[in-house]
Amino acid sequence: MKRAARKKVLLVDDSRIVRDRLLELISELPDVEVIGEAAGATEAIRKIRRLRPDIVILDISMPDGNGIQVLEAVKGPRRSRSRIIMLTNFAHEPYRERCLELGAEYFFDKSAQFEEAVDVIDELSHAPCRPAARLLRS
Repeated sequence: MKRAARKKVLLVDDSRIVRDRLLELISELPDVEVIGEAAGATEAIRKIRRLRPDIVILDISMPDGNGIQVLEAVKGPRRSRSRIIMLTNFAHEPYRERCLELGAEYFFDKSAQFEEAVDVIDELSHAPCRPAARLLRS
């Protein structure tokens, strides 16, 4: 049986520490490859459009914009097929609802659900097709 292609992941967070920790955890997943990183909104939009990752880990707070603006840009008219996982310290209900409206499929509180986000990446790496959206509460 032919092995499925590795899922390509883009990490978007302004914190180098967070990106490094995610990279460390994701590198242990056999069917996942981190193809890039971005520290700001503008860079994130550019890389999502250019690299076409299967999965994007996206923070809300960034120095030159925010994750909600990134969602608006990549899930709007020039729609990206990337699966978006929000991982943020701003795990408030209005943010969660807005991210869902804009096309995020998962929403995690960075302070309490960090490993759960990585578990979802692992699940998605084995999914043969797109399951129904699931948004986790903070």
